[in-house]
Amino acid sequence: MPSPFSRLFSPETRRRLGHRVEYEALRAITAVLRSMGIDRASAFMGRAWRWLAPLNKRHARADAHLAASLPHLTAAERAKILDEMWDNLGRTAAETVLLPQLIRETERMSWDFSGVDLEKARKGAVFVSLHTGNWEVMALPARELGFSLQAIYKPLTNPLVETWFADLRRSLYGAGLTRLDRGLALKIRTLARSGAMVAVIGDNRDDTHVVIDFFGRPAGAQPFPAMLARRFGLPIYVGRVIRTEGAHFRIEVQEVEVPASDDVQADILELTVRIHAQFEKWISQKPGQWMWAQRKWL
Repeated sequence: MPSPFSRLFSPETRRRLGHRVEYEALRAITAVLRSMGIDRASAFMGRAWRWLAPLNKRHARADAHLAASLPHLTAAERAKILDEMWDNLGRTAAETVLLPQLIRETERMSWDFSGVDLEKARKGAVFVSLHTGNWEVMALPARELGFSLQAIYKPLTNPLVETWFADLRRSLYGAGLTRLDRGLALKIRTLARSGAMVAVIGDNRDDTHVVIDFFGRPAGAQPFPAMLARRFGLPIYVGRVIRTEGAHFRIEVQEVEVPASDDVQADILELTVRIHAQFEKWISQKPGQWMWAQRKWL
């Protein structure tokens, strides 16, 4: 039997009300976290997520992924890694809503790109990262070095929260934020020709995924970053954020060679494999800082 609430309001009205409630709750939580300051808010959310997350079904999924990917680990070792993972994700959640303040405090970040030739990136490049440490600060060094960044991202379903988060991130991306949609190819071509650096999170699996080997098992990998680099003749860089202590980070970057054979599709697949080989190496080094709960494997 329909509830009185459902009889009073149409599905569209209920959807809008749900979005409004979610948005106002987020603003209220943000106000509390801001009053605590970055370090206390980060630590508080890390503890809260460590306590609450094991009650969620995503914890079991993450444990299963970890056990299959790193089978040499004992149950106790996996538990320790998962505890670190939830702590990192909770901290990242707090730091994200405090992002404008966080990126002003540049002393919290360290980076050294001395072994990477970034000068050719000033004519346009692809920058791909993964969900490690606090990935939201990945763009900061490029901004500080004078690059014009354009972020490609998948929008949230709640338009109020989407607009709010976009405003938080906007100062990191001088060339703006572009939604992942059907008109993206034309926009990217224009951006590439203008010399912008296109930033993408590349460890998700989406509807366009190709199948690769990842930690010894078939996994879905989005080919989009590799496609941009190969089709537009752009250099591609992969980067990660390492949480060193509390709300402090180190950022590392590697260039990946773009294959250039007569078979464009084969090159895109090969480049996707190369990107994920670097991801796998980094995740193995710091397994507690990657998001194991995502649906990566097939």
